[in-house]
Amino acid sequence: MREPQKIVIHYLDGRLLRGYGKFFFSGQDSLRILDLKRRPVRVPLAEVKAVFFVRKLRGRRDYHETKRFSSRSPMFGRKVEIRFRDGEVLRGRALDYRPEDRGFYLKPSDPGSNNEMVFVPVTALKRVKVA
Repeated sequence: MREPQKIVIHYLDGRLLRGYGKFFFSGQDSLRILDLKRRPVRVPLAEVKAVFFVRKLRGRRDYHETKRFSSRSPMFGRKVEIRFRDGEVLRGRALDYRPEDRGFYLKPSDPGSNNEMVFVPVTALKRVKVA
């Protein structure tokens, strides 16, 4: 059986939750993860800014993620730039973006990012710009 992925949940109120989880469907009202002590935690999607599927649970504070597309950027999905309600901007390829859905997965444009994949609830967004 495959080991759950390392994830970092950013809440709308600024809190962080590190743990382990699996990919999930955007139609769900909540997701279940295991915290760092492997205890189950239910996370209401309405409270989530984004779910980051990461390489390492502790990112590198000194790394500045590039916000542009390069030849090493992922080649699948539609190019998008998203702006969260708090002003943060991410660029990447949206795998399944449809404005009427609750959320979508985004593959960051920077291949050196600690973020392998990001689930973005549309309620956390101020703007989505599709290229």
